[in-house]
Amino acid sequence: MKKILLILLLSSLNLHSYKVQKDIKTLKEEDKKEFLRENDKKELVNTIISTNEVPGGLLNRIADKIVFNIKGNPLLFLPIADSSKDLGLNFGIMPVIAIRNIKKNGEVSSVIAPSISYNKYMGYTYAYRHYLFPTDKSLFLIRASLSDEAQREVFVHYYDPEIFKTKTRLNIELRNWHNPKSSFYGYGIVSSKDDKANYTFYLKGGELSLTLPVLENIYFDWTPSYYENMIKDGIVGKDKFSLKYPDEYSLYSNEKKFFVNRFSFLFDNTDHPFIPKIGSYIIFSMGFSKKSFGSDYDYSIYTLELKDYYNHKLLDKSITAMRFMLQWQTGENIPFYQMPTAGESTGLRMAGDGRFVDRAKMLFNIEQRFTIVKAPVMKFLTELEVTPFLDIATVASEVSKLSFNSLKYGPGLALRIVLRPQIVGTADFAFGSEGFNTIVKINYPF
Repeated sequence: MKKILLILLLSSLNLHSYKVQKDIKTLKEEDKKEFLRENDKKELVNTIISTNEVPGGLLNRIADKIVFNIKGNPLLFLPIADSSKDLGLNFGIMPVIAIRNIKKNGEVSSVIAPSISYNKYMGYTYAYRHYLFPTDKSLFLIRASLSDEAQREVFVHYYDPEIFKTKTRLNIELRNWHNPKSSFYGYGIVSSKDDKANYTFYLKGGELSLTLPVLENIYFDWTPSYYENMIKDGIVGKDKFSLKYPDEYSLYSNEKKFFVNRFSFLFDNTDHPFIPKIGSYIIFSMGFSKKSFGSDYDYSIYTLELKDYYNHKLLDKSITAMRFMLQWQTGENIPFYQMPTAGESTGLRMAGDGRFVDRAKMLFNIEQRFTIVKAPVMKFLTELEVTPFLDIATVASEVSKLSFNSLKYGPGLALRIVLRPQIVGTADFAFGSEGFNTIVKINYPF
């Protein structure tokens, strides 16, 4: 009886709250997204056509010091200061200029961001980034970098979620990369930090993704990719990779070819491809590599990934972002750099790149993205986010051997500047059993 009375009491207390939120909760998903789109559109238009800046405010005080007006185009100087598990401290400066299209009511049509930075292992690195936005959801990116030591990159990326004004999606990536940041620690979740060996990873090739609508919010994706990869001794540490892992080095220091056909079924009702605020994304993919098609290995890799974005009361003040991933590989043994991995750029931010490697991986991420300031800065709709997060991951030799007892935890805090409708600059600070890690990059982690 006490339990029944308690339930009735709690129900009565929540009744008023339920009535207040009823209108929002009964909205269909498409109506919610349309509400958010219209709200964003109004804010963006008001920001662009306004003649006065909002006085005061944290963002505007910061903007007064670091943003310059170049013939109506904002020029922003951003410091580069991050610390990598593999390369240590990296510092420099990155000017960012946004080019407005007068013919489109002053909307930002491209962003140019060159940079110069210094690291004790790579020396000076000179980089150039050019982002072009044909529409508010499509992206064309050109990126190039050159370091005194080892680092080289040319990267071209095009993405359009609505080609020919349909729901068909197209993604193209081309890349030639010499990456000295990679390290190998051995296999499995029990691998030791003391067994770390740095190597330079050489990659060249590309991929094309064609995503076709099947039913409402349901798509079929085909992604063929071709890459040629190899490794060489790295530039960090006294122990050479070739001496610490002679078997792996003898196998993978020669160029290996990977032609993989990946087939996916996905559900996607998120409101934006780069900075989603509501909706869900679920994908199951199957990638097949066959020697008969030009690969050096016969293997398959399967991935189940679920992402969800909950926008509290549709107010854009607090967004809960969650991701779960299960990935496993079958077939013959393949190079460690192609296997499921949990590390800095693969979901476990407190660890270095390539930290945990095996044939199966389980990953969970949750972020609470709080918008603490939203204001027009230089006619950008600009948001400042503070985001506590938690990363959880493990790897194993088989899916059946993935264990909750071997999970690695990486809590942290992220500071982000969001320039609607497309740009996110993020600084992630993560810690855990691997120590402390700092990551500065463009775009959300998921």
